[in-house]
Amino acid sequence: MKTIIIPLRTVCTGILLTLVLAGCGGEDAAVDNQSSPARVAQQSAARTPAPSIRIYMTDLKQYGEVAGVTAASDELVNLTLRLETAGGEAMGNQTLEISSLVGNEISEDSPRTDADGFARIDIHPKLPGEDILTITGGGISKQLSIYITDEAYGRPLEHLETRATELPEVEGVVPWSTMTGIETREGNHGLLVPVFNDEVRSLNGKDVRIQGFMLPLENTEQHSHFMLTSTPPSCFFCLPGGPESIVEVKADRPVDFSFEPVVLAGRMELMEDSDMGLFYRLNGAKVEK
Repeated sequence: MKTIIIPLRTVCTGILLTLVLAGCGGEDAAVDNQSSPARVAQQSAARTPAPSIRIYMTDLKQYGEVAGVTAASDELVNLTLRLETAGGEAMGNQTLEISSLVGNEISEDSPRTDADGFARIDIHPKLPGEDILTITGGGISKQLSIYITDEAYGRPLEHLETRATELPEVEGVVPWSTMTGIETREGNHGLLVPVFNDEVRSLNGKDVRIQGFMLPLENTEQHSHFMLTSTPPSCFFCLPGGPESIVEVKADRPVDFSFEPVVLAGRMELMEDSDMGLFYRLNGAKVEK
């Protein structure tokens, strides 16, 4: 698989796109004639390519698929979606489920594809900042990164890598270098197991303050159970780092979602045998202003 990423800025709208052109080659391995029927069926299913969801800017479809969109908050983002088989054939009369991570308005959250496999939606930006649009259909799911900017909020366009360095110094917070400086070993089912040093063990059961970025577990405006990470998450369902750079948070009361770093105060719990593979939990957490 070869991927080429091409940034493109349109003249008429100022919307910044990231186009992804992909191509792949290769031949399937031959099926062993001596294999059992069940194994042959399993191998055949494993080699069957999955359907695809393709995403285009409606007025710029000729430029190919988009992997990311940046737009102003007063712009309407017009998207064309296509559901197709691995061979490129249209999958018509199929329902697509669409959701916004932060709640930006979608013209239709359950559109159906037409006979050519196409469906069209509009995004009405409401919240400046980063958003992830998740499209599900045909047994698969695809995500589109959307960045909404508004000069009134003073937010220049930037990359996630830049924001990762923006945690301001806050007195009295546990530094991430302390939590990420531990050693790990491989445990059951391939999960990492922490080897806490004395400095980290001294935090167990103590009231601490931690600063980081919120990673929601549900598509709501307020959250009582979420993750706090040392760097901004780039995907709704993807953790931006290893378990040593993530804290599970159980808040005392629901917390408003924010793209900006937050400081939380709560009681630290070290976890050495978490079924989720997590190392840290903050109980009874409260946001500090």
